[in-house]
Amino acid sequence: PSVLCVGDENGAIKLFDIRQCSNNNNNNNTIRKACVHAWRNQEDYISAFDNDSTGTTLLSTSADGTLAATDLRMMRQQSHNREGYLRLSDPQDDELLSLQIIKNGRKVVCGTQDGVLAIWSWGTWGDVSDRFPGHPTSIDALLKYDENTVLTGSSDGVIRIVQIQPDELLGVLGRTHEHDYPIERLRFNSNKSYVASISHDEYIRLWDIHDLMDDDDDDDDDENTAKEQAKIKPTAAASLSTFKHNSDDEWDDDDDNNDDGGGNDDDDSDS
Repeated sequence: PSVLCVGDENGAIKLFDIRQCSNNNNNNNTIRKACVHAWRNQEDYISAFDNDSTGTTLLSTSADGTLAATDLRMMRQQSHNREGYLRLSDPQDDELLSLQIIKNGRKVVCGTQDGVLAIWSWGTWGDVSDRFPGHPTSIDALLKYDENTVLTGSSDGVIRIVQIQPDELLGVLGRTHEHDYPIERLRFNSNKSYVASISHDEYIRLWDIHDLMDDDDDDDDDENTAKEQAKIKPTAAASLSTFKHNSDDEWDDDDDNNDDGGGNDDDDSDS
C-alpha cells in the first residue's frame, strides 16, 4: 500500500502518500507535500480505522461515540460538500474504541468502553442494528479471524474468541500477565498462525492459534461427512430441508436460500 492514514487526538484524519517521502529528504516540506488529504468530521480522538474491499470507503471510530464512513473518491471530487462524501452515525452513549468489517462487508462491529460490541449494517449508518454485551471491561482491540468470528482484546488483559450473529463467546485465546495489563492492539502474522498483542506492560506477545485452526478443520470434516450422507439418503435430506430457521437478520436468510443442492443448511458461522 502506498497510502498511510493517520488520526489525531482532535478527530482530524490525514492521508499520506508515502511515495512522496524518501529517506534522504525528511524535512517538513516533504511531509506537507506527502499529505494529500486532511479533514475533521469527528470531535474526539480517532480510535480505529478499517476500509472496504475496494479501498474506496474509509471507516473511522472516535471517542465521541460516532462511526464515520468516508467515500474517498467522492471526497476528492466534492471536498467542499461534506454531505457528498460523508456518512456519520448518531452519537452513541459510549466511546467507540475498535473496529472491524465482517460478514463479507455486510456488517461493521465496534468495541466500546462499556464492553459491548456495537454492530452496524453496511449502508445504514444512523444507529446500530444489534448489540452484543458480555465483556466485563472495555474492548480496546478487534481482529477479524474470519467473516463470522473476531478476536477481542480488552482492558482486563484477556483475548477472547467471539462469534457474531449468532452471537456467542467461543472461548479465551489467552491473557496477559497476572497484572491484567490492557491489550491495545492485535495483529496476525503473515500466515495467520500467530496473533501478536501489545499491552501496557510494553511487551509484544505471540499467541499460537493452531488449536483454533484445527477446530475449523474438524468442522469442515464434519460438514463434508454430512454432505456425503445427504447424497446417500436423499429422502432424509429432503425432509430436513423443509425446516426453515427464521433469522432477524436479512443477510442470514439470504445465505440459507443460497445453499446448494442436498438440502443441508451449511452453518458458515462455525469457527
